[in-house]
Amino acid sequence: MSDEKRSYLVAYDINDDRRRDHVAKILRRYGERLQYSVFFLRIRPAKMLVVQNLIEVEIDGSTDSVVVCFLGKEEQAREGMSFLGRREYSDLTIPTVI
Repeated sequence: MSDEKRSYLVAYDINDDRRRDHVAKILRRYGERLQYSVFFLRIRPAKMLVVQNLIEVEIDGSTDSVVVCFLGKEEQAREGMSFLGRREYSDLTIPTVI
C-alpha cells in the first residue's frame, strides 16, 4: 500500500446513542465532521483499515449502517468537492438543566 494520504467520506446511520457517539468519537480523531453523520478523512490507506476495524467493533451489523467512500488522492478529492451553504460543522454542546 502506498504511504500517500487518501481521502474518504464516511457516513453512518446508527440507531443506538452510545454506539453512535463511539463511532463519531473515532471519526473525529481521524477526520473532520462535515455534517452530523458525515466525516471527511485524509489519511493513509493502512490507517483507514484501522479506522474501519475500530468502527466495526462498535456497530451492530444487523441494524447499523456505515458507508465509506474512497475519493482518491488528497488533492483530487479537494478539487472534486463543492459545498453549498456553510462548509464546516461544529459539534453543539447542549447544556444540561438539572
